[in-house]
Amino acid sequence: MTSGYPINWAASTGNRRLMENPLYVKYSSSTFADILAADVKADLNGVLARAETAEICAYLSWLLRTKELLA
Repeated sequence: MTSGYPINWAASTGNRRLMENPLYVKYSSSTFADILAADVKADLNGVLARAETAEICAYLSWLLRTKELLA
């Protein structure tokens, strides 16, 4: 098994640490059309750059990549 997060981001549905993260909760009930890239970037800028935050960084980065694909 490899470590890290795939570029196309994936998470298990039982991952409570991620599913209860306030940033995940903030965006997970929105459609991509309603998410503003500037808001995601601002939130990502506020995340501490450490191993424990890699998962939420991967999720926020995935949101930004998906938004760019839809532009």
